[in-house]
Amino acid sequence: TLGLDNVQVLEADAAFAMRHLFGPKSLREVFINFPDPWHKERHHSRRLIQAPFVRTLAERLTADGHVMIATDQAEYAEWIVEVLEGQSDLRSQHDTTWIDFVPNRRPTKYEEKALQSGVPIHYFEWQQNSNLNGMIDVDKVGDMPNVILEGEVDRQQVLVHAERLVWNETHQDVEVVVKLMDVYGHLEDDHRLVSMMVREGELAQYFGISVVFRKDNVLVKLAPIGQPRATWGVKFAVQQVANLVCETVEGLAVKSSTIDI
Repeated sequence: TLGLDNVQVLEADAAFAMRHLFGPKSLREVFINFPDPWHKERHHSRRLIQAPFVRTLAERLTADGHVMIATDQAEYAEWIVEVLEGQSDLRSQHDTTWIDFVPNRRPTKYEEKALQSGVPIHYFEWQQNSNLNGMIDVDKVGDMPNVILEGEVDRQQVLVHAERLVWNETHQDVEVVVKLMDVYGHLEDDHRLVSMMVREGELAQYFGISVVFRKDNVLVKLAPIGQPRATWGVKFAVQQVANLVCETVEGLAVKSSTIDI
């Protein structure tokens, strides 16, 4: 009924997609309908509407682009008000931060039920601020990360006593948590499998990193487990595992690397 002839459906984390899949000034309209409010206070960091996300969103909008946010959760609406009023990259299309009615809006099924039940809905119609300066380029998913280490190797030394480790980093205003969960493999095997978890904002990936012992070198690469996207955090994880291998085996050094972080 809308006459659209170029439609794509994408199942992805919204914050991840906004940062990695869309270029600056590429979106004219963005609709965020009833995002998860994450009611528990300890889960508030998982909410979509955060200052870094709003910054990225503003950069992805065209000069005449705008965003519509709708929520029926009063407490989350207060949160959104605080986030939007605390930044200058977007500005309201109205004299108020939010409105309670949008003419000619086609409600979702969820929205219709809320309206029929008398639940008030907060609508935020905001647009890019013409004074927006500075753009963050798309952090593209690049080549698969791998590191080749050169030197004599005693396999029985490699990651045998590795403990669970956690690295906390920040990349482009996004909190990144990298966890080394466990290491698997017999001492005589030609490889070790390192279990990893990487959380970048709301995107969590669980995957394996292989440490492969070859004739003349050691290869550290992603294992065919979990099929992770090669984001900054995943590249960082591969780099850290390579560093750990070098630390546990004297004489090993990096011969080559595809990691550019």
